[in-house]
Amino acid sequence: MRRKMKKYILLAMLLFVAGCGTAAKEQDLGEETSQGEVTAQETPKATEEMNKENEKEREESQPEEGIVVVSPEDLIEPEIEEKEVTEAPPEVPDGSRLQIVFLGDSILDGYRNETGIASITGALCNADVYNLAMGGTTAALTEYESAVYENWSSRSLQGVVHAICGNVDEGILNGSRAGEVFATCDFDKTDYFIIEYGMNDFLSAIPINNDSNTNQEYTYVGALRIAINQLRSNYPNAQIVLCSPNYAQFWGKDGAYLGDGNMVDNGGGTLAAYYRVCGNVSADEHTLFLNAYEGIGLNTYSADEYLEDGIHLSEKGRRKYAEKLSEVILGYEETRNN
Repeated sequence: MRRKMKKYILLAMLLFVAGCGTAAKEQDLGEETSQGEVTAQETPKATEEMNKENEKEREESQPEEGIVVVSPEDLIEPEIEEKEVTEAPPEVPDGSRLQIVFLGDSILDGYRNETGIASITGALCNADVYNLAMGGTTAALTEYESAVYENWSSRSLQGVVHAICGNVDEGILNGSRAGEVFATCDFDKTDYFIIEYGMNDFLSAIPINNDSNTNQEYTYVGALRIAINQLRSNYPNAQIVLCSPNYAQFWGKDGAYLGDGNMVDNGGGTLAAYYRVCGNVSADEHTLFLNAYEGIGLNTYSADEYLEDGIHLSEKGRRKYAEKLSEVILGYEETRNN
């Protein structure tokens, strides 16, 4: 209760400063484009607009008003209570159903049952689902991990993609549920690869980008580009859906509320900055896009209902996420079939 009171007091102060513009923006959340892409407004934010917002954050010598700068060590990532795995392995594909492969972190891995995003999406899309997500993983390599194939050990997005494409030993997945699922999947039959990363890149203060090398393995943007290009080169008939990190709220080690994804900067930028560059990459690489930050109805006012611990989605939040993701997939299927 004390935590909630602190949070509400801080939110009230921020709303007083910011005015009532937020309420007007919220009326536009969760709409779709004609291509079925879930966006924050009627049309996606243009790449140029997102770049300008991120550039503004980088250029200002002092944090902009309302930004809370913290050390990565001060952020707590809540652990998900271990749940029984009840997801059923897909039946032998007969070509009548879509095949969807999920690549992600604990947002997908933490709920391997009928309430999980992957399971719900499979049911809504009449699809066989292969969930290769692993909790705690990032899209980018950490500074301690090698980018040389022969020495590869990382279970990051790039590691999973390189294993799928045969560049590195799939043994890097041994001991995980993702490794068990990997062994049963014929990736040549995949219709959609879902890429959902960014929360752990933010929490780990992974650099967002390297302006001199946009395909750099140790940055969030570089990791997304590498994964997309590798999958396209090896599976040109599969579509890719890039999912931004979802809106989140953060607490410190002492239990004090620090702020939300729009406010907290732990050295790499705010979570909102990671979301925006994810949208940039999607636009640049011409993938389908799920705006999970603004487009699923999750925000300051619905956080208690849609989040179970500030970061991970509640059962209601997971269903909303899966519904929006399914709309992206089915919207594209309708366009393609017509």
